[in-house]
Amino acid sequence: MPPASRSPRRRQASAQFFGVAAALAAISLVGCASSPQQSGHWIDPALGAKSGLLRTDKVLVACEAWDIAMRQNCQASLLSELQKRGAQPLVARESSLASGRDLDAQLAAEAAGVGARSVLVVALTPAAIGGGGFSGASIGLGGFSWGRGGGAGVGIDLPIGTGGWGSTGFAAQGRLTDISQNRLVWSTTFVAEPSRDFTAQVLELTGALVNAAQGSGLL
Repeated sequence: MPPASRSPRRRQASAQFFGVAAALAAISLVGCASSPQQSGHWIDPALGAKSGLLRTDKVLVACEAWDIAMRQNCQASLLSELQKRGAQPLVARESSLASGRDLDAQLAAEAAGVGARSVLVVALTPAAIGGGGFSGASIGLGGFSWGRGGGAGVGIDLPIGTGGWGSTGFAAQGRLTDISQNRLVWSTTFVAEPSRDFTAQVLELTGALVNAAQGSGLL
């Protein structure tokens, strides 16, 4: 018998922390790459290499982002990318996304209500800063309250007198929870090259995440 596992909340917190840490470790890579770079990946060994979890049952999808337009574009792109691969995605209600800090618990309840077996959440956070806007920004781990989940995130400190954001690269951390077993089963993180086109980054990041899910046997 395997040893008792940690609670779903602690596993999710660990995945969020290590996903962000991996994103920060990849900052040096994004400046020389034109496509999102994978900086972290984990899958529950018990899930198996070809589980088809996202293909065989409905999945509830949601995005966490500080900007509403980014969140909506993220969710629309996830919906499209998953549908193209034969999945049955459902977008979370706005009320679930805005009704409390414990996003995963809110979504688990909604997923059970609509007959979805799993929940796929993508958290978008700024992770790298390129030229064209300012210099001297520092990036570090810390608490954040963007979206509804809270928890570990990326903090950016701007020096006094800076002129604006310029080119910013975003990290997308995806986490998949199996509602039927109430456990986190998969997580991955991608970091995009800094640019001023946030919408293009969102589309590239969500596409990369879904491709990674397919490569992990989830589709």
